Amino acid sequence: METMRFSTPRERRKNNRPGAFAKRIIMAVIAVIAYATGALAQDAQPSATDLAARNIFAELQSPALEVLKKTTRLDMLDYWDADSVFKAVNGLGGRSWLEKVTPSYLKLMVSPVSSYEIKILPTKKGKVIMTVYTVGGDSQAADSQVAFYDTTLKPLDAHKYFTAPDLKDFFDIPKGSLTSMKEIREMIPFSTVEWSASPDNDSLTGKLTVEKYMDTDNWNIVKLFLRPSITMEWKGDKYKYKKQ
Repeated sequence: METMRFSTPRERRKNNRPGAFAKRIIMAVIAVIAYATGALAQDAQPSATDLAARNIFAELQSPALEVLKKTTRLDMLDYWDADSVFKAVNGLGGRSWLEKVTPSYLKLMVSPVSSYEIKILPTKKGKVIMTVYTVGGDSQAADSQVAFYDTTLKPLDAHKYFTAPDLKDFFDIPKGSLTSMKEIREMIPFSTVEWSASPDNDSLTGKLTVEKYMDTDNWNIVKLFLRPSITMEWKGDKYKYKKQ
């Protein structure tokens, strides 16, 4: 049988002191604030019911989006809903604007030479979020970075969902050709690829963009065998190259 413990008069006096009472009040307030802060932080993340590309755009913490404050992003969405494109001033002093917004897809022009795509993909266990950040211009070949996030917007290992195809997959060299794939590899110093997500389906399109980094004579040879683009298909858990 458990013995009941009664506080002594001295303990009761200690607990009833004004300082002890105030301390208990402060601790209770801190607990309430901590709970409320945690609840707000949780509410800031898109839930399974409100997971949409626009909500991800508003909340996602990504280096490419740091040039736009959350209030600016929300203003851009409001203008979009009003059938107007708002070219917002970003943190670098340039202009950013939305090009496409659907429930599962969003494309943002971060600047005239860079874009950011958000795509929600179905998986066997729920959803996963893909982003495609592309930078390129007149003097720079377009190159993309593909990243993935879970539904709480935590970064995921991109290699688990996407493995870039081999350089040979971008070429179609017929049998008997005087030019071999080995020679083409030697002509290309390093490969740059522009990836584009589809707003209509889950495919990912890649285009080799090496012309600006190549010798003119080599490029004239390489382009004879270069495919206009290749397609990666989403298989529910990973992108896989669709052989053409």
